[in-house]
Amino acid sequence: MTRVPLQPALFAGRNVVWFSCGVASACVAKLATTEGRAEVVYCDTSADEHPDNARFMADVERWIGQPVTVIRSERFRTVNGVAAETGYMAGPSGARCTTELKKLPRLHFEQPGDVHLFGFTADEARRAADFERNNPELYLRWILIEHGLSKADCLEMVRTAGIEIPAMYKLGYRNNNCRGCVKATSPAYWNAIRRDFPEVFDSRARMSREIGARLVRYHGERIFLDELPEDSKEEVMEDLSCGPQCGISFGVQP
Repeated sequence: MTRVPLQPALFAGRNVVWFSCGVASACVAKLATTEGRAEVVYCDTSADEHPDNARFMADVERWIGQPVTVIRSERFRTVNGVAAETGYMAGPSGARCTTELKKLPRLHFEQPGDVHLFGFTADEARRAADFERNNPELYLRWILIEHGLSKADCLEMVRTAGIEIPAMYKLGYRNNNCRGCVKATSPAYWNAIRRDFPEVFDSRARMSREIGARLVRYHGERIFLDELPEDSKEEVMEDLSCGPQCGISFGVQP
């Protein structure tokens, strides 16, 4: 799948690992730094993430033997901050918060010739292929797919290294992205957020009302978060990977 040739010496650019505080990107960082020199970079969305992510990042830094470079948006710090200024949360084309908090800082940071390594696992080969088609200008390497590593394999790899998995996984979430991910549409997810992080749920509910964003799908219809019954029986958790495919341009420039 990778478009990067097997002779990396042909590239003058950096090997850049995009670390997201998830177990998959942690394993990408470990594999890439074990092979040779790689810069591990985190786009700062910590204000909306679980506080335990700071601990996990520190553990990963010790594991890979080097610090993680932190970059951030010059305009925004929070998901609600993006929504309040732009009047948009998420839709069929993607999430505005990912564009502003991750994609644009990445575009500012990247250099011509960089080889980009994202945390797509062997379970996500189709997503990786879609990302390649939509980003033909990038040199990409899918190191987890090369090694045949699934999400479950990555969890085991982190545990074997003696690193405690992030708190969000322990709570039953499939991904370690922002609490109250605005791409989520399932009642199960939002009721879990209401249970585990009521202040986050209330904040998202207020903001979505302010801008008219019906985030949750209930019985086939889009409704506001504050309209979702607390006793909803849906139990299917969404896979809400906040990957590079989520951000869309919205006419903004780096």
